[in-house]
Amino acid sequence: MADAYIHQHGNTLVIAPTETGRLAFLAERRRLVLNRASGEVEDALARWIFADLPRNTLQDAWGNAYDHQALHLVAGTLADGKRFARELEDAGFALSYEPNLFVPLETIDAASEADSDNIRTVHARAFALAIRRSPRVADLILEARDRGVFGD
Repeated sequence: MADAYIHQHGNTLVIAPTETGRLAFLAERRRLVLNRASGEVEDALARWIFADLPRNTLQDAWGNAYDHQALHLVAGTLADGKRFARELEDAGFALSYEPNLFVPLETIDAASEADSDNIRTVHARAFALAIRRSPRVADLILEARDRGVFGD
């Protein structure tokens, strides 16, 4: 039984706690439109998003560099995500590669001021899915053990 699902697409990696594994206490269902063509609202598991998004690629009216708003949604870089996944596995958590697990932020243009300004409308799915807190694996181990012993 998987404790978390994982999927990488390009420079973006997502990890979603499952509802049946030892990380179920972190699993959250969020309502959103996954398929833009159908427009149907669905339930999807919230997930940590790890992505390599360049910093200081945008400029304000006075020439000051600033970051794309998508950086506020990511739990860390792609390397951070791979390290997090490895630490989970090393701690005994089972990860299941799920090729159909939606990976948000695939179409972000980090050099586009318009894309950044419109992120809530253009990339609303990323906001709906993102788990913004990034716990330490050691804390997850303790929580999972406590829940196993004491229950929810």
